[in-house]
Amino acid sequence: MQNIVDNQIHQRVAVVSIGRSGTSLFARILHDVLGVDFGLEVHHIPRNHNNPDGYFENAEFLAFNDRILQLADGWVLSPPPINYMTLLAQPVRHALVDDAKQLLMKYAGDKPSFGWKDPRLSFTLPIWRAACPDLIPIIAFRQPTSVLSSIAAQLDQPINSILPLWFLYYQYVFAYTIGMRRCVVSFDNLLGNPLPVVMQMAAHLNIRVDESVAAQKLSQIVKPHQPRHTSAENTSNGSSLLDTNTKKLYEYLRDRADAGLQPTEGALDELISN
Repeated sequence: MQNIVDNQIHQRVAVVSIGRSGTSLFARILHDVLGVDFGLEVHHIPRNHNNPDGYFENAEFLAFNDRILQLADGWVLSPPPINYMTLLAQPVRHALVDDAKQLLMKYAGDKPSFGWKDPRLSFTLPIWRAACPDLIPIIAFRQPTSVLSSIAAQLDQPINSILPLWFLYYQYVFAYTIGMRRCVVSFDNLLGNPLPVVMQMAAHLNIRVDESVAAQKLSQIVKPHQPRHTSAENTSNGSSLLDTNTKKLYEYLRDRADAGLQPTEGALDELISN
């Protein structure tokens, strides 16, 4: 299948979301079905039992994101101050942006389209946005209890210890992507009916793709009856543990996705400012 990117030169795409939200699957679909180059697997962090199909995460990008978070006084389970770009010393900030540009030059080069992913991007996006102003964020979301129970299972911690994490991630993601050409997509909808979700991404990225060929490829990639961490998702805690802000934001994103619509900036601003 030949994918054609219309009116785009050096299109750059980042999958930005909290972990366990289907980001690896979205990256694989972008790479295998829509032709967005996520690089060679030899440059990715290795597959493991948590993700046997691969993470599609460039190891050098991940290490760089960890360095940003360390300098910004945060880490993957604890965001830095949301305005950390203004708190970093100017030489440090400029050096980080230059390093991000160098990484993109090294791995993306002159490729017509290139993508990368890492949950840390939710917090480090300001550096990448400064390095690549035309960056297009693909923002995946998933039912919060499923995400949190899966992360808790990985950490061997009770879900109660990380309940604020889902809202925090998306609060940062949506604050950092204001004014960008973002595309918000539902992992749950992808599992239930993948083709419309993928065609929505294709349209957003101006990629022409044959629907029948895309559907055939998706049938080999998306396995709706084999979600990972099923035992974790079947936790008895349920959504009753979630705070009001998390519930409101998720319900808004879900309702918009179910209607085939993108969230509006005004509504998001109101929901993440609570």
